[in-house]
Amino acid sequence: MKAASVALGGWLAFAQLAGPAVVLMLALGIVTGLLQTATQLRDSALPFIVKIIGLACLATIGGGFMMTGLDSYASRLLNAIPGIIHE
Repeated sequence: MKAASVALGGWLAFAQLAGPAVVLMLALGIVTGLLQTATQLRDSALPFIVKIIGLACLATIGGGFMMTGLDSYASRLLNAIPGIIHE
């Protein structure tokens, strides 16, 4: 395994771990902003509470899937270290 493939695997593991959270926060922010605009509600705590609840639900439901990518990357990285050192 080459160093470039290890770096690419790191980026892919990062995307699998952070991607769902970023997309969820973006969607919840847009929906909450539209609802606040439609109802003319100007409470700044509302988007924060909605995002925290959404993130907790995501971690509960999809946390295992998100950690699978990180786990497989860590295993590949630890197995690749001797090959990278001896190149």
